[in-house]
Amino acid sequence: MLTRTNFLGREMNELKERLLLMVELSHQMLQLGSKSIVLHATFDKEGTLHAERDINTINKVIQKKVLELLSYEQLALKQVKGLFLFSKIARDLERVGDHIMNIIVIAPVEEVPEMVSQSYAQFMKNVGQMLEALKRGIKEEDRSALKWIYEEDAEVNQLNRKSFKLITDSLGMDQLAADSGGKLILMSRFFERMADHVSNAAKDYRHYLKDCHSSISRNST
Repeated sequence: MLTRTNFLGREMNELKERLLLMVELSHQMLQLGSKSIVLHATFDKEGTLHAERDINTINKVIQKKVLELLSYEQLALKQVKGLFLFSKIARDLERVGDHIMNIIVIAPVEEVPEMVSQSYAQFMKNVGQMLEALKRGIKEEDRSALKWIYEEDAEVNQLNRKSFKLITDSLGMDQLAADSGGKLILMSRFFERMADHVSNAAKDYRHYLKDCHSSISRNST
């Protein structure tokens, strides 16, 4: 007969697979939506919306499963903590998808200065690399990959400040229309928030590996 710990370990492995799927779908959304910034560019809007719906559905499944598992008696404190961390990671990943959709909703931008365009390409690259590292960190339990993510978040924050200055300077020199400038500032902020949520997910999964994983997996084989 399976013990409660055996059962919890199996359930946590299933939750882990769902988190990995959320990361993969977020990466797909980022790639699909990247062309939406440029005026007249074609991109797979339906595919992006489908991926977002899938992310939202998976998050709801995770939240429901976490509540169900928390209702069981005699869970150790670290097991309870691990479930709460998984719940929080799922919510952060859902927010990544939300911010990608926010960018798509306010895009495209009629005019984008070359230096700002380069910054946005770097945003895409940085966030994409962070999502790839998060997938590796969760799948392979690679703590160094997870740590790299929240160190990289500082680079995205710096890039956001640089982009803001480029945009406001362009507005001040009448090189950019106010409407386009406002959209670009909002999009820059959304990129920064995306990176923040990926960083939060990395910190929480690293915390899970450090403090909770052994308590849950010890007897799960």
